Amino acid sequence: MKRAVVLTLMLAGCASGPSEKEKEAARIDRQLAELYRPLALLVEESRVSVQDFLKKEARIQIMPTDRTLTDAELQRWIEKAEKDLMPRNDKMCALIRSKKDLVEGGTLPKSWQALLEHQDGWREDHDRWRKEGVAYPFHARTSFPRLLEKELKASIAALEERKAALAK
Repeated sequence: MKRAVVLTLMLAGCASGPSEKEKEAARIDRQLAELYRPLALLVEESRVSVQDFLKKEARIQIMPTDRTLTDAELQRWIEKAEKDLMPRNDKMCALIRSKKDLVEGGTLPKSWQALLEHQDGWREDHDRWRKEGVAYPFHARTSFPRLLEKELKASIAALEERKAALAK
């Protein structure tokens, strides 16, 4: 009889499902794997890509302030934007929009909102130029959020630390 009671209690414990700590650890795993790390990787790729472009072009800025770009320079920039930067930015924005439920704290950080505004405005202006010939300065209305990469790294570290604390 005692065995039946013990077995029943053990099964009842298993039937209750994962503990709150286990659920939180699983959520953190999803946040890291599905949102934070992939986004950080895309942001890092973008930074490296822009740095490589500037190095090849022997410039400090995409759009020099002391002169206008030559036609050849502008063409290289448009190709870089269309084939590399904008598609990656689109991926970043799609990732953020599709995984909003995994955002820590439930609210998009300001740097993420700035990225969405940066890409949405740039895409709109560039597509209008391509389709309708409406001139624009061949860069986004707003700057790429410079703190995004640093903030993502800090968020990843905080999530990893929280997960480690749950394991104790």
